[in-house]
Amino acid sequence: MATLKNRVEQLHKEVQFRAWLESARLLESFSDDQLEELAVSGRFPDPVPQPPPAGLSSLDKLDRKSLLKEWRESEHATARFMRESAGRDEGQLRFHLQHGHWPEEACHEGICFEAKSHGGKE
Repeated sequence: MATLKNRVEQLHKEVQFRAWLESARLLESFSDDQLEELAVSGRFPDPVPQPPPAGLSSLDKLDRKSLLKEWRESEHATARFMRESAGRDEGQLRFHLQHGHWPEEACHEGICFEAKSHGGKE
């Protein structure tokens, strides 16, 4: 019975991995504005762009081991962002997208995306 349970768990992880890979390939086709709208509002662009053809995605150039590592890192980053963004309003989410940190955290070079474009001054 444990073998069957283990196999089901393995298959479930494989389905999750393939869904992530398909989603990541699709997101590569989004413009920066479309990605921002998705991140802030949760709405997909209409129409949704087509993913890159097979072999043209940057992910297509990676081996399975590298893809699995990317998937795990993506899952951890998504979970962290979901925890941190709970209860945030649209303005705070847009700030985070633009700066790479939350409004209550100070802007400084090395962390803030905007600090680099403003010479480190906010």
